[in-house]
Amino acid sequence: MKFSAKNHTISKIIAKTLLRLFIILLAFASYPLFLGKEANSKLGQINLAFTNKVALIAPILLFCFIIGLMIAVLKHKYNRIDLNWLFSLATIFGILYLILLYSRIYPTIV
Repeated sequence: MKFSAKNHTISKIIAKTLLRLFIILLAFASYPLFLGKEANSKLGQINLAFTNKVALIAPILLFCFIIGLMIAVLKHKYNRIDLNWLFSLATIFGILYLILLYSRIYPTIV
């Protein structure tokens, strides 16, 4: 029983931390909107090319999956260990995707 309680505590802490980090990274996306007209004109010149439009399905599904798991985890108030770990894993992949996307966009603005 002690292992279960410790695992529950760890999954709860990690899920809460990753939720906050994911929301901070999503808020970070609005930063260029507040830079002014010069940054907005630079944003208009950014070209993200996808070789295949089907490649957009995976990030969209990942984002929907994260939102669905976020609703489920918050509904159960972090009490379900399996949902916590599943949400944590999906959020890690979402954070990595956002970091890679931002690393492609932000160098052109600055």
